[in-house]
Formats: sequence, structure tokens, C-alpha cells
Amino acid sequence: MRRRSKTTQDEHVKDFGPWFWVHVVLLLIAYASPLLADWRIILIGVAVLQIQYWMIGGCYITHLERGKDSREVFWWYYLRKIWPNIRADHTKFVVRIVVPIIIVGIAFILQTHIGYTPPLSW
Repeated sequence: MRRRSKTTQDEHVKDFGPWFWVHVVLLLIAYASPLLADWRIILIGVAVLQIQYWMIGGCYITHLERGKDSREVFWWYYLRKIWPNIRADHTKFVVRIVVPIIIVGIAFILQTHIGYTPPLSW
């Protein structure tokens, strides 16, 4: 069995430490939010998140996890380990703009056109 070097072990622990798991849980809740919360609550959450990005230059949890590098986006950091040429600016645009629009859009359609009532309703 091959043993990892001390540096590799430390990096692995840092990469998958407690803030990583907090991030994963919050992202799973966010991605499931069309099924969990009223679309207006989701829209308010997205607005608060965008204000946070603007005011502190990124995500608070990412700052705790990776430091205050404005290029660092949770998804980009981990995706570049698989695809080293992935661009931070493209990832940031998708994560901060495209994904929230899709989440709110799915919630809106599910709740206003299909008639789904989430557990956390307005």
C-alpha cells in the first residue's frame, strides 16, 4: 500500500476539512431549494448571496476555507484538480449568475405553473 507524503496528507486534509463539508451541505440545500422553499424565499436568498459576493469579494465560507483570494470559487478550486485548464472567471460566472437563475427559474415554474407547494412556503 502506497503512503502519501506528509505534504500531500496535509493538503488532502485541508482540501476536505470541516469547511469543505459545510460548503457541500449548504450547496446541496441550495440545489434542492426549489423543492424545499418558496421561490420568493429563494430569490431573497440569492439576493443576499450576491450582496455578500459584492461586499466581501466572494463567499464567506470559501474565505474561511481557502483564504481571501478573489479568484477562488469553491467549484473552481475542486474542478481544476480534474480539469487543470478550467478558467476561474468562467466558473465564477456560471456559479454566481447562471446557477442562481436556473434554481430560481425551476422553483418559479414548479410552484407557479405546476402547482408544487414546498414545505417552506411564503
